[in-house]
Amino acid sequence: MYYQRRIIIAVCLLLGLLTIGTIGFSILEKDNPHRDWGIFDSVWLTVITVTTVGYDDMDISLPGQVFTLFLIFGGIGVFFYSITLATTYLLEGQLLSFFKHRKMARDVEKLSNHYIVCGIGDTGIHVVEEMLKADANFVCIELDEDHLEHIAETHDLLYLHGDATDDDVLVRAGVERAKGLVACLSRDQDNLFVVISTKKLNPNLRVASKAVENNSLAKLETAGADVVVLPDHIGGIRLASGILEPHLLDFFSKMQVNRKTTRFAESIIQPDSVLDGVTIEDARIKEETGLVVIAIRSKDGEYIYNPDGSWKIEAGDALFVISDPKQLQLLHRLTEDTR
Repeated sequence: MYYQRRIIIAVCLLLGLLTIGTIGFSILEKDNPHRDWGIFDSVWLTVITVTTVGYDDMDISLPGQVFTLFLIFGGIGVFFYSITLATTYLLEGQLLSFFKHRKMARDVEKLSNHYIVCGIGDTGIHVVEEMLKADANFVCIELDEDHLEHIAETHDLLYLHGDATDDDVLVRAGVERAKGLVACLSRDQDNLFVVISTKKLNPNLRVASKAVENNSLAKLETAGADVVVLPDHIGGIRLASGILEPHLLDFFSKMQVNRKTTRFAESIIQPDSVLDGVTIEDARIKEETGLVVIAIRSKDGEYIYNPDGSWKIEAGDALFVISDPKQLQLLHRLTEDTR
């Protein structure tokens, strides 16, 4: 806003000089004996005077010459004011941008055990918003600089301008130190490149990828993606659920909105946990945390819903609960999950 006001002032001063000059010459030279003075003559003389070109005095009168002197000084003043304003704007803008990106790069270098979001388009922006709700440490990579700057104006996030399919950009984003990566670029082939590059740079990194076409699912999984999602497919399921089971959809939607209060969560049992090798009843999870285990994903990938108290849990099993942040912390202490 500061520079916008200054630019408006400079334009107004210039237009004011042109208007004053045109009117002044029209009044002072209307009786010029050397030529039939017209409005275009006034405009022409004003322009060449204000711009300090001034190669033709057009046989103006003495009062016109005096008026021209003042107009020249006014033109020089406005000219230097405009040049100074433009130079300051460019230099300050470039310097601010330079230092902003330097600070951003240093902040990204400090990240560890974080997430990387590749592409913040129609799908990626929702990933970003979920990351922000969860207070997760993450950095975004986006190729469209204008879009990136627009998102940065409304979201507090770390970002890098670059091509996520470039290994160097992934390294700058800390892929070797990261905990997970989300590939949500607009083309499946680009997401495929990101998955391949990511798994090459950090084989242990968990990768979730967007798929646009159905036939890309198997390719992305083969490339190493741990999770592949078809946004259109999920959107269709939610639309159908909104008609068939509207209250259930409302339940899930509100829970997603309230990520900082109560939400679905998981906690993975670690080898050193006191829960390794005991039954749910003996684990006393409800007594210790107030939580009820609604499902278990075994280390073999099998899901057990509403497990009874006799079910034996082991290291590698994931416990699914509905919890608030405090309860989840208590559960993580029992499972030794360090997330």
